[in-house]
Amino acid sequence: MKAAQRLRLFEDVYARDGGCCVYCGIPARRPGRGVKRAPDLATLDHVHLKSHGGPLTRDNLVLACSACNNERGTMEAEAFRTLKAAGRKA
Repeated sequence: MKAAQRLRLFEDVYARDGGCCVYCGIPARRPGRGVKRAPDLATLDHVHLKSHGGPLTRDNLVLACSACNNERGTMEAEAFRTLKAAGRKA
């Protein structure tokens, strides 16, 4: 996928998810010049893992903060979402 296509896909998913992490709900910062690592950095997360054949499509991507994306690892997306929601209620 070309850089312009990847950027357009990122912007589309960012807008669709309201600029917030779908797992914890915090506003996710857009990556920018000089911003490489931060817990609140916006990343794209595959719902169905890429390593398990999940496609790089809008329907298989969600916006996740870097912290949640790293914490999820290989856990199923819905199970992780439930876990995070339970943590917010506690």
